[in-house]
Amino acid sequence: MKLPQLLAHYLYKNKSLSLPGLGVFSLDPSTIIPQELVSSEPETIPGIHFENTLVQRPEESLIEFLHLYTGKMKPLAASDLESYLNLGIQLINIGKPFHLEGIGSVYRNNDNKFEFQPGEFSYVKLVLPEVDQQDNSEKRKTNYEAPIKENLTQPVSARRVFIVLGILAGIALIGWGGYSLYKKKTAENGNQDNITLGQADTSSRTKDSLALVAQQTDSLNKRKELEKLGLDTNSYRFVILETTNRKRAERRYQQLALSSSKVKMETKDSTIFKVYFPILAISKDTSKIKDSLNAFFATKTFIEK
Repeated sequence: MKLPQLLAHYLYKNKSLSLPGLGVFSLDPSTIIPQELVSSEPETIPGIHFENTLVQRPEESLIEFLHLYTGKMKPLAASDLESYLNLGIQLINIGKPFHLEGIGSVYRNNDNKFEFQPGEFSYVKLVLPEVDQQDNSEKRKTNYEAPIKENLTQPVSARRVFIVLGILAGIALIGWGGYSLYKKKTAENGNQDNITLGQADTSSRTKDSLALVAQQTDSLNKRKELEKLGLDTNSYRFVILETTNRKRAERRYQQLALSSSKVKMETKDSTIFKVYFPILAISKDTSKIKDSLNAFFATKTFIEK
């Protein structure tokens, strides 16, 4: 189960969730948590509140909860949580909402204060990792804390770091190429409307990789510029949501529109609604972009050409 979904279920269970850098989410004890979707329209969470207050560190019970349902050692679970929250705070600091699935969205208003918009219930059921279902509690504890288990876990984590760095390096390379073309074109006609991949430095692109991906929308000028580099590009639609529920599609579209004006919504015969990002990309990079969208929006993106 993904980290955002686990945070939502921790809040449902404990009625309180304290996140460093954000504040405290609380749920009215009288709120009834549905176990499954009983109607075609998802239910907005009632009785949920948010207070932007100083939280020094996550509660030990939260780390224990993540450790139990991810199968990761506590230090790794705490590190994943820290990375996730740092990314969310960076989004807020650049004027974009931080969406926590099953909880809601936190964003900064015009007065530079945090605002909270309640979201919809998460209907994903909590499931222990297979190793936990097969072993008893004492045996799980021994396995997780044994040095040999720690040694086996570290290479997997290292591979993930290298994969992420590879993706970011690829995005940075594309950004550098686009910036070079933009600089040359600006020198010729002084027109800054044809910028395609942003002029931020490498560190800024690393912090806001999702925004950089979302900015790669299709245009005739950009296609010509990339083709001059010898890159085989195509227009793809990265579909974030496909549903028969119009209200659900509109709500998701409005949420994403807060963070990007590039998001689109379409319907076929008013029966199927799709929310998607139109992106001009190199074919070999589509899986990387898809993985980035899945990670940031906690969804299952699929691609249409």
